Amino acid sequence: MHAQSSPYIELKGIDRFFGITKALSQVDFRIYKGEVIGLVGPNGAGKSTLIKVLTGVLPPTSGHIFSNGVQMSRYTAKEAKDSGISCAYQDMSLCTNLAVYENFAILNMSRNLLGKVGWRRQKRKETSDLLERFFPGSSIDVTKSVGILALADRQIVENCKAFVAEGLKVLILDEPTSALSTDRAMQLHKVVRELRACGAAVIYISHKLDEIKMVSDRIILMRNGRVEGEFNANDTTKDELVHLMGGEVTRRVVEEKMKKSGQRVVDIKGLSNRTLSNVNMYVEGGEIVGVSGLAGSGQKEILSAIFDAGTQRMSRRNRNSVSVFGSVSYISGDRTGEGIFHLWSIFDNILITSLDRVKNSFLIARKRSETLVQHWYDKLKFKAEGIHSPIASLSGGNQQKALLARGIASGANLILLNDPTAGVDVGTKQEIYELLRNAKAEGKSMILYSTEDAEMEICDRAYVMRGGMVVAHLSEEEITAANIVHASFEDTDGKVKSSTSEKNRREGILSSRAALPVATMLLMILANVYLNPKILSYVSIRMLVGTAVPLVFASLGQMFIVLAGDIDMGNGYSIGLVNVLVAVVLTENPLFGVISIAVFISAYIFMGALIHLRKIPAIVVTLGAQFIWLGVALIFSPTPGGHCPEWLAAFYRQRISFVPMPVILCLLAALSCYYLLYRSQYGMILRGIGNNPEAVERSGWSHLAAKMTNYGLSALMVVLAGTTFTAVCLSADANSAASYCMMSIATIILGGCEMSGGIVEPVGVVAGAIAMSFITTLLAFLKVASNYQTAVMGLILILVLTVKLVTTRWRVVA
Repeated sequence: MHAQSSPYIELKGIDRFFGITKALSQVDFRIYKGEVIGLVGPNGAGKSTLIKVLTGVLPPTSGHIFSNGVQMSRYTAKEAKDSGISCAYQDMSLCTNLAVYENFAILNMSRNLLGKVGWRRQKRKETSDLLERFFPGSSIDVTKSVGILALADRQIVENCKAFVAEGLKVLILDEPTSALSTDRAMQLHKVVRELRACGAAVIYISHKLDEIKMVSDRIILMRNGRVEGEFNANDTTKDELVHLMGGEVTRRVVEEKMKKSGQRVVDIKGLSNRTLSNVNMYVEGGEIVGVSGLAGSGQKEILSAIFDAGTQRMSRRNRNSVSVFGSVSYISGDRTGEGIFHLWSIFDNILITSLDRVKNSFLIARKRSETLVQHWYDKLKFKAEGIHSPIASLSGGNQQKALLARGIASGANLILLNDPTAGVDVGTKQEIYELLRNAKAEGKSMILYSTEDAEMEICDRAYVMRGGMVVAHLSEEEITAANIVHASFEDTDGKVKSSTSEKNRREGILSSRAALPVATMLLMILANVYLNPKILSYVSIRMLVGTAVPLVFASLGQMFIVLAGDIDMGNGYSIGLVNVLVAVVLTENPLFGVISIAVFISAYIFMGALIHLRKIPAIVVTLGAQFIWLGVALIFSPTPGGHCPEWLAAFYRQRISFVPMPVILCLLAALSCYYLLYRSQYGMILRGIGNNPEAVERSGWSHLAAKMTNYGLSALMVVLAGTTFTAVCLSADANSAASYCMMSIATIILGGCEMSGGIVEPVGVVAGAIAMSFITTLLAFLKVASNYQTAVMGLILILVLTVKLVTTRWRVVA
């Protein structure tokens, strides 16, 4: 093949090692323009490693990469992107904290980091048009964050994002239909054909061999990190591919129907909520019941409702609609998002649901638990060193086996299966089917949801859903892919329940993270005014807000660190250092004072780079740094002293019209930080690295540069905190600002930030800092002794955060 042309991209003799593990061995791979390559192989064959080398995410240990016949001396994600290579990853390179359109924007964002006026409106329209063009009828709201989308919609976004990469020449699709329904998969295949017609090359990776044969020109088979063969798609059968991958060709046989118990383990009558409409279904003991239909029609919501009922977590409104008799376990196909515990071993991942079965009184019986896990390890033929190997070291298929073992080993008599074979190879699928048949033979009942219509054929009965309604109930020989597709698109007389407007109203009221801290701030102000109306005077407001300003900037500084997914345990002493530099050094020698502050900011930036490059936990580095800040401060001012520069004191006393300067500083701080993070283009990058740094790097942006920027911005906020603290105290004390560390952490939590990174709310942080200051004043008015003030403040914070938790839960489940 391709005797008359040269490859666009060529890999020669590629090896890739992970420690002593050889993931790729002497791989030769050629990509020609205008072709579709089907890349197949069992789990662990090296397919994912190969595409990471192709996309520049992983450098090869040895070997050469050529582009248009020219050997690439340096090949990173940037060079791959410049060569026109784009990839839709199986693990999805999406920042879930960003809006859908923002995930598209970072891919082809200009280097104008602030962005032109109206760029967001333009990107929203472009993204909506692209989604409708490639996946018509998907109806994805591009202004919503990716994190609230269903898995199928996320995969649509991931695929579509890869389609529109600038200068696309090679498109890599890694399990692109693992969460898609049949109709969405057909839309994807249409796009693949269009791209091929335009001269682009497509590498299509899938365990769905029917799809591989449908879309591919040639098929490349990998096993054990090697390319084992290349075939013409038209000359190779599915059964031959299964055999070559080491699997056994299986045929569907009509099994002798087992005698069912006749006793119902699930009974659903008239279940309706925001997604489902008058759903009626049942499950008897010893049967497998399928739930199918167009993706997003309510199948997962049914599984969730049954699980909630079985674990007694069902909402009061639907408690009488779902009855579950016996214990229940849940197995998810989204192993990365809601399945495995990434830091645990295989042993711990399997055992977690079976603790009651292996414990002696209060302690776990080690021998009994290892016997249990070893039984499933041997039965499912894991490819690992042993039961105590890290779960993250397994391939996707073996991780899915661990989830199945966890669910069945729990001893539950009802097992809920949420697309359990998503992204696993043919051989592993057959093992899973055999496992389900064995569980059925033991009298267990199962409810199976799958995005593959043909997979419903292993079920005794199947319910087909569309728009939150059950539109067909199929039994035994009626369960075929053709019948399921027909029922999925058949018109129904019923009217699908819709409560979108109600949902949008509730989200509009409750979704803003700034709402609670702003409400808390206003409540604290009103409480202070009620106890002492004179607090509304100009002097009182200037004094009260003035004392809050240092905490405002301290909290914003902590916010930028948390934004990157880190935490600063030393910002109290760093504020104390700036306080000394301003009141002592800057006062006596302005030039040296300015230089010292610049050096301080540079030190913070260097600290961020050190944390990133050396992969040292931020909590360790910042705890160590606090002693450096304190030590330097004590060198300049071993005892309290110094004085506030006159120009700073005068500035802090200024007012514009009747508005005191501290109030203006708070407003400017909130608005400028909000604009930087939520209105500027580079703000998306700063938020993205705290959520999914790999996705940001795959889009061609530097994780290191973004982290250093976050630390630099934090340093600037610390300088402002120390400066305003000097204006409040009018002197210097290296130890006096130490309390700002824990206060700033409490403030950002109150202000709506997530400690996991990527999600912050500048307006909420500023409001939270002011609220904290007024809480202190309120306690003084109530004559609470200083010994109890900290405890009372903690109780108030717990109350506020409890309200936050309750409203968030109500928004999700209502």
